[in-house]
Amino acid sequence: MRTLCLPALLVACSALAAERGPFQREWLHVSETSAAIYWQLDDIRKEAPSRVEYGKTKELGSATEPTPGPRWAHFHRLKGLETGATYHYRLVIFDPKTARPTKSDTLTFTTKKAENAIRIPQEVKGPPFVLDRAGATYLLTQDVTADGQAFVITAPNVTLDLDGHTLVFGNNTAEQVSGVLAKNTGKATICNGHIVQGAKSKAYSTAVESRWRAEPTEIFGISTDVHLPCAYPVKFLGKAANVHIHHNHLASRVTEIESRHYPGNDLLRLDIAGGDIEVADNLFTGGCHVGLRLAGQGDKAEVHHNDIRHHMRYVNGYALACSCPGLNVHHNRVTSMGRGAHLTGPDIQFHDNYLDLVGHADLDDMPAKSRPFKTIRVELHGIKFEGDKVTNCKVTGNYCRIVQKLPDKEWDYVPATPLNIACYNPNAMNEIADNTFVALTEYRKTRHGGYGASGQWACPLYFVGMDKGPAEPRKWSAWIHDNRFISNDLFVGATGPVNMTVRIEKNAFTLASAPPPTEGRQPFWKLGPAVEAAIKAGGNRFEGIPPNVER
Repeated sequence: MRTLCLPALLVACSALAAERGPFQREWLHVSETSAAIYWQLDDIRKEAPSRVEYGKTKELGSATEPTPGPRWAHFHRLKGLETGATYHYRLVIFDPKTARPTKSDTLTFTTKKAENAIRIPQEVKGPPFVLDRAGATYLLTQDVTADGQAFVITAPNVTLDLDGHTLVFGNNTAEQVSGVLAKNTGKATICNGHIVQGAKSKAYSTAVESRWRAEPTEIFGISTDVHLPCAYPVKFLGKAANVHIHHNHLASRVTEIESRHYPGNDLLRLDIAGGDIEVADNLFTGGCHVGLRLAGQGDKAEVHHNDIRHHMRYVNGYALACSCPGLNVHHNRVTSMGRGAHLTGPDIQFHDNYLDLVGHADLDDMPAKSRPFKTIRVELHGIKFEGDKVTNCKVTGNYCRIVQKLPDKEWDYVPATPLNIACYNPNAMNEIADNTFVALTEYRKTRHGGYGASGQWACPLYFVGMDKGPAEPRKWSAWIHDNRFISNDLFVGATGPVNMTVRIEKNAFTLASAPPPTEGRQPFWKLGPAVEAAIKAGGNRFEGIPPNVER
């Protein structure tokens, strides 16, 4: 058996990565008077604060504001640059403990005048600014504020370059509005600017929105700040096809939604209705419910190399809500206050991701007027399979860690279930292999409760409602093999006896020493004798357990 403390992706390093050090997947977009710069650290486990130093000479002399906290991915914008000038710049990260800087080589770029660009507001009346010339590039030349709608793209093959400027939308309106609304046929490109929700607009307003158009769309170099109820940074409503979203920082300060059932609220919503979807090399920050919602039907949908730190303030929120068949989700870092990944569709590939999560119990289920309770304690899922449609999925090479902390001044924390399986199709044929799942609790004594009062405990492999009967011959609901499960409490648990066909083979179950094992801990919880016997007969190893403790 191959036993890994971390997936291979976390420790492997190519020659190119070694040469570039901590500055990987670098990306640069230059406009007339601005530049957007992005990179990632060389190790998905690492995070650091950062800034960019720049100037028109090798001495540099200017710098962006340091990031407010450490991240794996880094996004900076240089503004107010001189057109037609060459700039020198270097990337800087700071050790989170010592503040010691590490600097990249000094690089250069040159700003250039955008020939034939239509300039806003000089050549287009607004707001709202209607972009109605086919094939045109529109360039924003100053910060703008719109009481309602700001930009509407109506012509095919339009590019809107905000040139590093700040666009404020929805500053004083009773309507649902957008910063940029794409309603054209043909391609729409939106890039390089900061889009901010203003003081007053209706619920569900959105920084960048596409409605019922399965048309090519590219969004890059965008940062957002939305804050009013139900607002979205980016939303593709109804249809999304041929969409490329890359090198953005999509952030939300929203804390209020209408319902956590539907439509909820997301940092990025894609209602997929076609092929060629790619979401890559973005930062996602904040929000209150879902990070990335990937729903619908489509081919070649890929989500990779994103740095996701969302905050689940309402139950049923996940960093990655994956229901589109055939999704390929890989090399993402998720460090959210809330649940990790929710797999509810068929043929999903979820691999080589890093999840390190914590979750709290102060979750409002519904708005104040209708919610039946204010606080609900349910276990925190890392990677969850749920429903009868989650079939033929493969979860491989991931690292998922959840810690149930002791209460502090702000939060009361919930139990940890890094791998949570509620797969209701006996013949689903899901496979989970070569992952590391870590479940820890800081409580010395544990209490197990029911839904809504689940208690203090941790369990790296947990089954929910797995009572739909056995599979057909040579089939199974879940095949769980060659993983490493680490816990200072339970190893495998369930809400009740499992009578479905689950193969649990050749895994390593390791008892953690920090925090120390819980008092009176036991390896299994409510599994039923058949599954317990299968685990013991499945070639699994139990490590770090005193001889007098039942395995």
